[in-house]
Amino acid sequence: MKNKTVKMVLAVVVLGVCCGAYAGVKTYVAHQEQKESEEDSEESTTVFTASTDNIKSLDFMVDDTETTFEKDDDSWVKKDETDFPVNQTTLDSAASAIASVDSDRVLEDVDDLSEYGLDSPSNTIKIVTKSDEEDGDDITTTLYVGDENSSTSQYYVRKDDDEKTVYLIDSSCVEPFAKSLNDYAQMEDFPAISNTDTITKISVDGDNFYELSKDEDTSTWSVKGSEDEEKADSATVSSLVSSFGSMAYSSLADYKCDNKSKYGLDKPYATITVDYQEEVADDDTDEDTKDDTTASGEAADKQLTILVGNETDDSSRYVMVNDSNEVYTMSTDTLSALTDKSEEDFWDMTVSYVSLNSLGSLKVNYQGSDYKVNVSRETSTDDDGNDTETVTYKLNGSDLDETTFTTFYNKLINMTAQKRLTDKYEPDGDAELTAIFTEEDGDTQKVAYYSYDTNYYAAVVDNKVYLVNKMNVKELFTAFESVVGTEEDSSDKTDSDEATTDDTKSDSTDMPGESIEESDDSTSETAGITNDSDTPEEENTDSQETDSTEE
Repeated sequence: MKNKTVKMVLAVVVLGVCCGAYAGVKTYVAHQEQKESEEDSEESTTVFTASTDNIKSLDFMVDDTETTFEKDDDSWVKKDETDFPVNQTTLDSAASAIASVDSDRVLEDVDDLSEYGLDSPSNTIKIVTKSDEEDGDDITTTLYVGDENSSTSQYYVRKDDDEKTVYLIDSSCVEPFAKSLNDYAQMEDFPAISNTDTITKISVDGDNFYELSKDEDTSTWSVKGSEDEEKADSATVSSLVSSFGSMAYSSLADYKCDNKSKYGLDKPYATITVDYQEEVADDDTDEDTKDDTTASGEAADKQLTILVGNETDDSSRYVMVNDSNEVYTMSTDTLSALTDKSEEDFWDMTVSYVSLNSLGSLKVNYQGSDYKVNVSRETSTDDDGNDTETVTYKLNGSDLDETTFTTFYNKLINMTAQKRLTDKYEPDGDAELTAIFTEEDGDTQKVAYYSYDTNYYAAVVDNKVYLVNKMNVKELFTAFESVVGTEEDSSDKTDSDEATTDDTKSDSTDMPGESIEESDDSTSETAGITNDSDTPEEENTDSQETDSTEE
């Protein structure tokens, strides 16, 4: 029993000694590793160093081709192609990156270069520097670039003819030389239009063709496609016009294109043309910005042409601008705002706008009853010579409250549609409200509102059919009932009821020859449009205010 106890004690003592020895060894090893690491971090080997001012040329592989950029005075040029538009900043950065190359780990007596990818280098960088001696020969240093160390993100390199020594250098020394040729070219700036207010015409010819034109007298826009020209929505056009002030290229694809078909530019996906004006500065010596009749300081007519080609792999398309032979890429989001539109996208959704200042009379047929509002204007001059215009309204010959009428009229002329029908439309029954505007100059316009479905009324103007939110039309009806004095009975009416107020209901003996049916076409006319689009439009939020009736 005693012997067993002694053996157990000895075993515990031996185990403790072993554990202590292990801990000591581990601590020693860790200390040595830390020491070596500190020594490594403190020591570095210079692989190459030179003043950037002394670097005369850089020769390296670009797109698997040996390419040389050399200094001409203070500018970089491509040795075999002096008209190549070298990006000076990019080459200066490359020279700065290679001017000081250090290694914090040097492998000597290397037997197998393939272990570091140096048997077949991924790049060879030749640096030619001026000698420190005034009459000395230029010095050429060659760095061969091998694999990347995935753990440290550094690269293995060897220098000149020494095949036994391998250096591990920072990636920042190598990456400036791992670009494509176009990355070393200077991109042109997109010829953005500084003052987009001078744009007078935009045409897009692609899958769809449309042309936007600006009336220089009224500054209003019209749109034309396969159908007749008509008024365009000002807010939609304004957004498109402003985009030409901020367009930009994404990247350079070809600095000297000699084969447009390579980019789909021989048969463009779309051609965008913009007419605008640009002021010619007094010191502008570029004759291309002037015409024979334009002097310095005046506006010259200009045209921007954008050819849009194939899609790239990064959500862009190739483009060529004006007469340049350079090919760039541009974001598809930027281009689709132009190319993916059609004339329908620019239609003005205002149903029937006639300024109150030009209104002579308004005839309304509401639920089968005829009404007429006449507008008269008188101008008086006070003792100080100030003119004041007085406007009066009469409904069927009786005085009409101005506020009541203008509340209704604002709703009538500011009614906007959510979309337009392009298929032939056959009204189902008579119009619930028909209005005929007669302006003081004799021009007329007619709009008829038909119940369409549970969501919309169809508003027919000439051959156009607008779909209008049903609630907005109901509000219009209510406002008109206030005009004719029947709003108190509106809750008891059915769709087939007629307004019966004696004071406001028109009679054929009271208004001879002035019924709506006699003054214009039937309100149940058929409207047809040949286009196929039925794309919903958002409701126009830019309400047009009724013009003031006072000077």
